[in-house]
Amino acid sequence: MKMTKLFRAAFAAIALTLAASASAAPITSAADPALAGATVENFDLIADGTYNVLNVNGATFTGNGLRVCNQCGGTGFGDTNMSLNNPNGGNFSVVFNNTVSAFGITGGAYNNGWTFNAYDAANALIESYSFNQACCGGSFRGIDADGIKRVDFIANGDWVVFDNFSFVENGGNSVPEPGSLALLGLALLGFAASRRKA
Repeated sequence: MKMTKLFRAAFAAIALTLAASASAAPITSAADPALAGATVENFDLIADGTYNVLNVNGATFTGNGLRVCNQCGGTGFGDTNMSLNNPNGGNFSVVFNNTVSAFGITGGAYNNGWTFNAYDAANALIESYSFNQACCGGSFRGIDADGIKRVDFIANGDWVVFDNFSFVENGGNSVPEPGSLALLGLALLGFAASRRKA
């Protein structure tokens, strides 16, 4: 009877630990602590032109007719120098070379609701962040969540000027923190159970 209570308590503790550790949060500032030490792509070294595939340091953007241009639409949109634009209001994606724990991007000229969908390496949805933003100045948006491999930017027909794409790599950690905690909890539980039988 005591062993059953011990197992129930242990599994409840593990479940609470997993729930607390597996969190995701929206990012609304480039100064968010989740972006400390981030790689930042400001598109200034990318040639002016139209791209269906755009490779940058640590990531690849894909979309139909993505445009890199000098202040695509003017300085009132929060961009400086070269920036990325989806001139047809089309959706686009970014795939990271390695998984990341957080990303964000400055967008200007938002008019419609946007959704950022973050996926892990197995294409499972980690987090979906939808927001409405009044035109026109720059607004920084992103997601803080471990294990992001791909992000789909859903435009809903809205063209936006993007700059200062920021992300933090996970460091190649292939075992997510909640899984590590669960394994540790099960190992301790097994050790305690074996000690009681002896």
